[in-house]
Amino acid sequence: AMPAFPGDPSRNLPPNVYRPEDTQNFTALIAEFRRQLDEIGKENGKHYLLTIAAPTSPEAHSKMELDKMYPNLDWINVMTYDIHGAWDVTGPTNFDAPLYSSPDDPAKPPYNLSVDSTIQAYLAMGIPPEKLVMGVPF
Repeated sequence: AMPAFPGDPSRNLPPNVYRPEDTQNFTALIAEFRRQLDEIGKENGKHYLLTIAAPTSPEAHSKMELDKMYPNLDWINVMTYDIHGAWDVTGPTNFDAPLYSSPDDPAKPPYNLSVDSTIQAYLAMGIPPEKLVMGVPF
C-alpha cells in the first residue's frame, strides 16, 4: 500500500502499511496491468485505458517511480484539489486548491503546495505534459 493515509486514531483507523519494496512492486504491478490490457486489446481490437490518481505531496512522490510508470499509463490524474483541509496542522481552514503559492498560506514549506508547484514537480520528473490531467475541485 502506498503511504497516502496516515491513519486517524479518533476514528480507530490505522495508517497504511508501507514496506520499501512496495515502490518497485507498484511499478511492476502497473507494468503487468498494461501488459495484460494490451494482450486483451490485441485479441478484440480495443485499447484499454490504464490511469492512476496521483498525489500532490513530494513525500508521496518519493515513494512512487512515476518516471518509470508513466510509459505504461494513458494519463495521470493529478489530485490538485483538497491540497489543504481540516487535517492540516495549520488548519482547520486554508486554501483548498491554490493555483499558485501565496505568502498568506499558513502552511510552511514543504506543505505550502499549489496546483502550479505540483504540476511543475511532475514535469521536473520527466512526465510529459500530455500525460497529466489537472484535478479541479468543485
